[in-house]
Amino acid sequence: MNSIATFRHRLLQINAEALASPIPDLSAEMARTTQCLKAEYGDISRGAGDQQGIATAVIGYLKNHHLLTYRDIKHVCFGVSSPYGAPLTRVIEHKTLFAKLLKEVELLQPEPRKFRRCYQGLLKGYFRYRGLQTDDINGRKNWLALREFLAQHCKALNKQKPVMEWSQALYEHRNLLADNPCKPYGKAMLAGDMSVIEELKDRLGVDDDTWVMNELILAQVQAATTLNDPEFVLQVLPLVKLLEQHSLLITTGLSLLLRRYVACKVHTEHHTLREAALREWKSPWLEANKPMWHGQIGEAATDMVSLWLKRRTIQDFFELLQANGQADRQRMEFWLKYAEAIDDIWLALGEHSLYSIKPDYKRIRQNMAGRYMELKGGTYNQDNAFLMRIGGYLFIEFGKSNSACHVFLADNLPFQYGQKSVLGTRKGLKNDEHPGHRETLIHHEGWQWKFASFLRYHANAIPDENKPKPISSIVASHISNPSVTSVKPTVQSIPSHNQQTNAFDIKQLQEFCISQNLHFDDHRDKGGAFWVRASETHESAASLLKSVGFRYKEGRGWWLE
Repeated sequence: MNSIATFRHRLLQINAEALASPIPDLSAEMARTTQCLKAEYGDISRGAGDQQGIATAVIGYLKNHHLLTYRDIKHVCFGVSSPYGAPLTRVIEHKTLFAKLLKEVELLQPEPRKFRRCYQGLLKGYFRYRGLQTDDINGRKNWLALREFLAQHCKALNKQKPVMEWSQALYEHRNLLADNPCKPYGKAMLAGDMSVIEELKDRLGVDDDTWVMNELILAQVQAATTLNDPEFVLQVLPLVKLLEQHSLLITTGLSLLLRRYVACKVHTEHHTLREAALREWKSPWLEANKPMWHGQIGEAATDMVSLWLKRRTIQDFFELLQANGQADRQRMEFWLKYAEAIDDIWLALGEHSLYSIKPDYKRIRQNMAGRYMELKGGTYNQDNAFLMRIGGYLFIEFGKSNSACHVFLADNLPFQYGQKSVLGTRKGLKNDEHPGHRETLIHHEGWQWKFASFLRYHANAIPDENKPKPISSIVASHISNPSVTSVKPTVQSIPSHNQQTNAFDIKQLQEFCISQNLHFDDHRDKGGAFWVRASETHESAASLLKSVGFRYKEGRGWWLE
C-alpha cells in the first residue's frame, strides 16, 4: 500500500472513531467564556474586584500623591468616592489629588481599553457620591468636574469598538451627566411607568444606594408641579406619602410641593401636607423656626401653613379640649372666621391635657411646642384656656362653656408669654381688675354679635379677612350716609380740633386707623379716652392726630378725651 492510500485509510479510520464517540457538551464552557467577555467589555456592574488592592492604592495615593502604574490609576478610580485611611478621606473630596487623577486618566486615551476601564470606575463613583447634597465644598466642586469629564468623553466612548452595552446605555441616558439629571423621567413615572428604574439598574448598574434613585423620586415631584391646579392637588397626597419613606428627600420634596400649592388659586387646607411640614420643620410660629420656614418655602407658603395651623388649633381646642368633653361648635365656628385675623396663639393646658398620652393630645402639644403653658389654680386640672392675640388685644377663651371671654391689652397682661405656668383665676387669666383688662365678653344668647362688634371696632378684625379693606369699601359698607362714601384717609378727612368731634367724625378716624393698620381703643363710654396706638415718628398719623387735638403719651400712643 502506497503512502497516499495509507493516508486515506487513516483519515477514514479517524472519522469513524470520531463519529463513534459522543459530541462533548460545551455549553457550560461557552457560557463561562461569554460571561468573561461580558465582564471584560460590556458589564458596567463589574467592579475592580480587588478590594484590598483598591484600598492599598487609594491610601498610597493619599499619602505620597503619586500614581506609578496603570493598576494604581484603575484602582483609585474605582475607590474615588469611598473613604480610606486615617483620618478617613475620599479622593473626590481632596483639593488637588482628584484633579490630578482626572489628568492621569486623560493620558490613557490612546489606549482605549485602559481608558474605558478607568472611566467605568469613575462613573460608578459619580453615581455613588452624593454631590448634589454634600456640604463638602471640595467634594461638590470635584463632583461637578467629574460630571463634566464624563459628559465630555461619553460620545467618543460610545463609538469605540467593540460597542459596550453600558457605554451605549450611558449615551442614551446622557441627561444623567447634566443639571436636573432625572427630569426626563418624571412625567412617565408620575403616570405609573417605572420601567426606567430597571433600565438604569440593568444597563448602567445604578444601585439603590445611589443619588440617582433619590433624584428619580424628586423628578416625580417636579413633574407634578408643572400640572394644572386640579391635577397637581390630586398628586399631593401620594407624593407626600412617597417622600415620607425617604427621609433625605422630605425637605426638598415638601419645599417643591408647598411652593406650588401656595400658587394654586384655591389654598384649601391639606391636612397631610400640613402635618408633614410641621413634623419636618416644627411650628412656624416660633421665632427660632421662622428663618428655616422662610428659607425653605418662602413667606407666602409659610403664612399659608401658619393659617392652617391656626385653624387646626381652633378646632382642637373647641372639639377636644373642652372641660366637659363636648365639642362647642358655636364658639369654634365663630373663631374660625377670625383665623386670618389672629396674630398669635397660645394654650394654657390643665393637668389632664398636659400629661395625657392619647394621640390627639400628644399631637396638640407637638404642634404647639413652645406655645403652651400649664394652667393652674382651683379646679383647672380639667380645664384649658385658649389665648389669641388679635391686633392690640389678647382674647382668652376657656374650655368650660359657661366661662366668659376675657380681653386684655396685648402689651399689658397679668402674666408673661412663655412662662411655664399661669393661674386660671382672678389673679391670672381672669384678672378683671388688672390695668390691662379691657372687657369681659359673656356667651349669652346672641353673643356672636357683641363679640364681632368688639373685634371690629377695637381690634380692627373682620371675619374671614386678614387685611383691612380699602378705605373706600369700608366706608361704603359700614356708613349709611351716601355723602361720606368719598372720604379719603387724609388730613382733610378729619375735622380740625376746634370743631366738635361727633360720632361720624370718630367713624372716619376709625377708618383712617384701619387704612394705616393702626390699632385704636375707644374707652369714652367708660369715662376714658380714645387711644390710637401709633408712635410719635409715624408722620402721617402724628400730623393728622395733632390737627384734631390728640396728645401723645410715651409708650402708649395718642389720646383724646
